[in-house]
Amino acid sequence: MTKTMPYVRPILWDIYEEHLDEAAFLWGQWERAMDAAHYTLAEVIDGPEERLRAHLDGLVLGGRPVAERVLMPALADDDGGKVTTAAWALLHAEDADHLDLVFQALTKAEKKETRAALTRAFELAERSDLVARLRPRLETSPPALQAMIVNLLGAELSPAPAGQSPAWGFPIASLLESRHPEVLVAALRALCRAPDAVCAPLLDKPLASPYVAIRDLAIEAGVRLGLRAARTTCSKLVARSASGSRLPLAVLALGGEPIDVAAIIRKLDVESMRRDALWALGFAGTVPAVEALLAWIGDDELGKVAAESFATITGARIVGPLAEIGQTDNSAPPEADDDDDAPVPAVSPEDHLPVPHAERLLAWWNRAAPRFAPDARYLYGQPLSPDAQRAAMFAGPTWRRRAWNLSLSQQGGAYVDVRTWARRQRAR
Repeated sequence: MTKTMPYVRPILWDIYEEHLDEAAFLWGQWERAMDAAHYTLAEVIDGPEERLRAHLDGLVLGGRPVAERVLMPALADDDGGKVTTAAWALLHAEDADHLDLVFQALTKAEKKETRAALTRAFELAERSDLVARLRPRLETSPPALQAMIVNLLGAELSPAPAGQSPAWGFPIASLLESRHPEVLVAALRALCRAPDAVCAPLLDKPLASPYVAIRDLAIEAGVRLGLRAARTTCSKLVARSASGSRLPLAVLALGGEPIDVAAIIRKLDVESMRRDALWALGFAGTVPAVEALLAWIGDDELGKVAAESFATITGARIVGPLAEIGQTDNSAPPEADDDDDAPVPAVSPEDHLPVPHAERLLAWWNRAAPRFAPDARYLYGQPLSPDAQRAAMFAGPTWRRRAWNLSLSQQGGAYVDVRTWARRQRAR
């Protein structure tokens, strides 16, 4: 009797290459959507995140053959999206354990961009054994790997009861004194998640750092600890029109003090500060902020930012008659250039916002103004409150999420990791 050979379904390599390419593209789309003026967290979940996860799952289901032929070579790619995609899929393999392989790729990575892409895959990984596997390697690893491990350890931290220090499980004090920027950033992120008054003196140097990422995290940690030095740093940075002052402007606006709001309004006269000042005024919630924003709503370049902040305070919806005709569709991306060699156009978070109709918006405000008390603060037309901020964090544009999160956590609310998957943030 003749035995028939079992049928082996051929692997459709083109499909897996397409999964890799699409996931790499969507990774960039997802990162931008998490800091956008026209996406809410729910829209991120239902849009780029869902599509990205579908392609990642497709790569994982390809098993060992796809891992060896498609994913492992991609770890050395120049495209950061491909590197993160490949590393994430390898970390979630169901028929093999590639943790050491991905860890080695991070060890050998020479480019900062490649290290960042690999680190991002670890940060977003959903393996329950990662911390236990990597914690023992913290002290013996080079700085880039230490930073990644600290990011993972920090993600598991919870704030300690008042007067107590968090259960760190790693030398937070020495890490906060590190001269390696990646390690210091990771340590500051951990301190933001779990404030520890013992570490307060160690924030002096990071608060004065020339690196915006380090300085911003030091400000965030300082605000959570209630340090006067953090707010003083914000005031000084804004006063001297320092570059990279987006978060300092937001911190001052969130405080709502008339003197600080007035300082932000004055920065509208400084070209290098104007865009971020217009954005930050949306957190102020006051009538003077509204009136300052109205003066810029007709501006061709920054009118969209001014209008979005105006809407954040007043609750006006920049659609229909309050938007310019033909400018209300904020979902379609700009047409792609037919020239493959053309430079990629710069994309700003506000690019897809509708263009406001300045005259009609002014008329709307003239009718609505009597409802707004001059000494009160508002969010989407309602009195500012923690509940309103919480709703704005999840139902409002994602580019305001970090600041609302900081404000809520300062008031005793739960701290949300705004860098993780959107679905995790919603669950949190």
